[in-house]
Amino acid sequence: MRADINRREGVVSLVPETFEDLWHAYKLITPGALVKSHSTRKYKPAGSNREERISVNVTLQVEKCELHKDSNRLRVMGKIIEIKPAEIAPLGSHHTVDVEIGEQVKVKKEWKDFELDLIREAVKSSRRSVVSIVLIDYDYALFAALKQYGVDFGLELENKAGKKDKNVETGKFFSEVAGEIGKMEGTVIVGGPGFAKDNLYTYLKNEMPEVAKRVKVVSASNNEKSGVYELLKSEEMHRIMEEEQMHTVFRDLERFLKSVGKGDGLAAYGKKELEKAAQNGAIEVLVVLDVNVRSDEFYERLLDFVKARGGEIRIVPEESQVAEQVKAFGGAIAMLRYRMQ
Repeated sequence: MRADINRREGVVSLVPETFEDLWHAYKLITPGALVKSHSTRKYKPAGSNREERISVNVTLQVEKCELHKDSNRLRVMGKIIEIKPAEIAPLGSHHTVDVEIGEQVKVKKEWKDFELDLIREAVKSSRRSVVSIVLIDYDYALFAALKQYGVDFGLELENKAGKKDKNVETGKFFSEVAGEIGKMEGTVIVGGPGFAKDNLYTYLKNEMPEVAKRVKVVSASNNEKSGVYELLKSEEMHRIMEEEQMHTVFRDLERFLKSVGKGDGLAAYGKKELEKAAQNGAIEVLVVLDVNVRSDEFYERLLDFVKARGGEIRIVPEESQVAEQVKAFGGAIAMLRYRMQ
């Protein structure tokens, strides 16, 4: 994500560079905001029977946004506030702007502090390596990627060789898996039960040494989706991925659940408990669903309290894997520095 923040004028210029960036823009372009972008619109010149598609610069008052994962674009729908050339469409008519990767969009609204923090974090995150996960045994490989919005499961490859041919055909299977790993950017975590992960790594060192430099081998009890979540909670993965936000949130949730289970007084949830802990500076880490912050001013005030007293804040997408568990505790949980009386 590239971004330029003009706080005085309330204008943020965004250039999404990945699908995750489009997702961030989707969260930030809220109804009522003004969006300015380049677009096209059908237009029938006077005296002509044919419609033409004309290039326009348009400003919309946003009514709705839709994120299209398959086509890597964000559709912003609303009423035209300004359009150039002016004769292409009347003001107040409806239009849709397609925001795609690499295209600039300017957003004007009353920005909340947490939204600007999200933009800064998105810019910071875009400089980090993408972390991908491959879980493998001699029969099957599962590919996944850790995204800003959670775990994104992708390709599944099967070793189609029969049992008699498995030893001979494993080289072909490893070649296919290695080819997919070669397409990935950044760090790739390879794990799974048994020795397949180690042998794949040896194959990579021999056949694709530059790719092998980006590969970390870890242990996992299985090569299924549950194995990915298991890895995210492991100390081994923590050492590799300590900078990754979603991994941090998984660990925060584990810590919170253990504290609640033990009843040690170092966890808080529910508005009354959270408010008391925040006002006393007791919150070390606050995890809150983004939808709560947007829909309830209580949580916006809570963020200000926690930030002012040096606490850490994790704003979690409601689409993420941890969201349901956080939602079960009211949509916000906290880990405390000390027990409250």
